[in-house]
Amino acid sequence: MDTRDFEAMERNGWADPSIARTYADAFSHATAHVATALADAVQAGPELRVLDLCCGHGVVSGELVERGADVVGLDFSPAMVSLAEAAVPDAMFLQGDAMAMAFADGSFDAITIGFGVPHFPDPAKGLGEAARVLAPGGRLAFSIWYGAGRSGAFAWSFEAFAAHGDTSIPIPDGPDAHQLVDPALATAMLKDAGFDDITLRDVDSAIFVREPEDLFTAFYHGAVRAAERFSGQTQAVRDAVQADMADRARAEGAQVEGGWLVPAPSVVISAVRT
Repeated sequence: MDTRDFEAMERNGWADPSIARTYADAFSHATAHVATALADAVQAGPELRVLDLCCGHGVVSGELVERGADVVGLDFSPAMVSLAEAAVPDAMFLQGDAMAMAFADGSFDAITIGFGVPHFPDPAKGLGEAARVLAPGGRLAFSIWYGAGRSGAFAWSFEAFAAHGDTSIPIPDGPDAHQLVDPALATAMLKDAGFDDITLRDVDSAIFVREPEDLFTAFYHGAVRAAERFSGQTQAVRDAVQADMADRARAEGAQVEGGWLVPAPSVVISAVRT
């Protein structure tokens, strides 16, 4: 697969401060919930050297720092690095490429990746690079959103687009963002990369929105692949997708003080470096 256009889309999209900020705001409830699971999975504690890879706006880094870990965050997006630096001043943040990191072999005791693996142009290569900079016996934990096949916000976005959108309009070809929720595929890829003791744990994460219609906005303005998919559609299509997703949010979400909690299930995958 030629992923050069996909890589350019990802880099250009996530470099946009407005997309970075919208993602940070719209997905903060869900990512904070998963950050706890990731920190638990790597047994974060004092003096543990942790790389928070694809650190985004710093939500996982913040959880790790609270537990006393020595944290370095890495992200390819300068906009995300800026948000992370402001949010977590006690961690070190760097801009860099997860596919070719500047760290020496065995530099870290643990690695967390909060929803970053779907942005790797080559997930197998990225996990292999994570294994290289992780000390033997070190722990890896990363999270993946469930897509089609598990009811929730991401599946609804695909279903609504299939029902209302023009699927003939192409977007850059990249790896399946949700493929590693498959235990067999995740286990095989991680073993090939140099990991063992692989476990998958479902997390009932949820997105908080003020109104059900805001769910579409979160995807359209805060997720690069979704923004690319929807930007090529007519306004009528976008309106139909928004209404469809809002109906599902009302039907399956939970109304809480100030808004709605919309299911966005995920899985945390953990492993140990051999």
